[in-house]
Amino acid sequence: MTDPAAGPAPGPVTGPPGAGPPRFRMGVAPAYEQYARGGGPGAHGDHEVHVIVEIRAEGLDAAVPRRPPQRSEVIIIDCSGSMAHPTLRKIAAARKAAAAAIERLPDGTHFALVAGTDTARLVYPPPGPAGPGTVAASPASRADGSRTALTLDVHGGTRISAWLSLARRLLTARPGATFRHALLLTDGRDEHGRVEELRRVLDDCAGEFTCDALGIGADWDAAQLQQIADRLHGRAEAVVEEGAEGFEDQLTRVFGELIGASTRRTLPQLTLGVRTEPYLEITLFRQVNPTVLDLTDTAVHDGDRTCFPTGAWGDETRWYELRMRVDPDHPDHPAHREPHTARIASLRLEAEGSGDVVLPREEPVTVHWTQEYPPLTDPGVHGRHFQRHAELQEASWAGSTALYRDDIPAAERELGKAVRLAHELGATAHLKQLRKLVIVENAALGRVRVRDVITPEDVNVVGIMSGHTTPPPSALGGDAGPAEGTTHSDDRPARCSRCREWVRPGRFCENCGHPLGEGR
Repeated sequence: MTDPAAGPAPGPVTGPPGAGPPRFRMGVAPAYEQYARGGGPGAHGDHEVHVIVEIRAEGLDAAVPRRPPQRSEVIIIDCSGSMAHPTLRKIAAARKAAAAAIERLPDGTHFALVAGTDTARLVYPPPGPAGPGTVAASPASRADGSRTALTLDVHGGTRISAWLSLARRLLTARPGATFRHALLLTDGRDEHGRVEELRRVLDDCAGEFTCDALGIGADWDAAQLQQIADRLHGRAEAVVEEGAEGFEDQLTRVFGELIGASTRRTLPQLTLGVRTEPYLEITLFRQVNPTVLDLTDTAVHDGDRTCFPTGAWGDETRWYELRMRVDPDHPDHPAHREPHTARIASLRLEAEGSGDVVLPREEPVTVHWTQEYPPLTDPGVHGRHFQRHAELQEASWAGSTALYRDDIPAAERELGKAVRLAHELGATAHLKQLRKLVIVENAALGRVRVRDVITPEDVNVVGIMSGHTTPPPSALGGDAGPAEGTTHSDDRPARCSRCREWVRPGRFCENCGHPLGEGR
């Protein structure tokens, strides 16, 4: 499938002399970890099959395009009055970070610098007779752009929707640009109840460019920042001053990492095509690592396949979750009474814009049909890992919301669950941030007390960090579970002795947090 916003492809890529061609590898969760409720007499409703997919790109960073790709970058800096309060620290750090990011842009990359207040103002390059536009990066233009960044002044309010609208105008002015990216920094939120305006602008921008969004200070809105990043398929980040690294240096580093990740990507688009049996309906497709990103609404139907664009790629690894709902009453459903294994779908990658990329073979998805109730539902090592991360994200947001409501019992319950999950997952950065909200008495059991003094900044950071995930302990195709043919008696759902709910196997009940080893 071709993304009309991407413009013409940059042409095939080749590796350096002596190196193999760039390639993708794909792994799908083993079939023996997938179970579904079979059809026939006694079937109870639908059942969802969850599939975890690992996609790894190798050799793209070293690949040499036969025609250099056309890139456009827009850096948006919040220049509202709050950036100078209570001190000049925030705007000083933003100036330095923007200047350093411009210096990192590769030659030929078209770029622009936007100052955001109540309106959006193009500060570099100066608008020409034809109106605002971008300029190609060169030693001279980078130096001019950096100097301009260091002189940004502050005044007025915050209207993020206007900033994004100008970014869209600048980025789409060059229809041939294959890679379009914006980097947005703010210490506030859209003012005066412009929720609908921001939503409309995000709808206009979706598919036109990607956007990474950063929050600094105490007054930005984590949910709004996450909304921007989700809709524009970017990352939401937060920068706080801590440790030996100064605030300016930390912000400069994060800017550099995000700009670097954008400009290193050489493949314009990778698409995952899913072909399913007629009794299946795709209900969810989302990226689950390195960040959580719902891609379900990007689906494009191509004959008997559903195709999901995953965006531009460099050398990196991403993990995805695919959910498919089974209709046991569908006339084509294999309603066998005896347990059996069947192929229900297949996955195939398509790389656009680089003809020499080596792609993996089509991967089958199989399930083991069963008449048992509840069915065997163990999702395997990788599925359990990302399920816990989803629960960690939910608990973090719920706990943060409870703090804003001053509902301390609910906050301790939800943040305690988040602490327990972060501890189990080894999400040390997230656990460190949670400790700024609660005093942890027992991380393994999730026993916490809300701190007496909590800053809004720390609450926001917990919300943003919950969307960052850790990779599973092993890659797909590794030691992910028992060999085919082994019994699964230990994989059956466990019944919690406290709440009496059937839950997935694990150390703790995912419903109430009670240790499953006690009275299981």
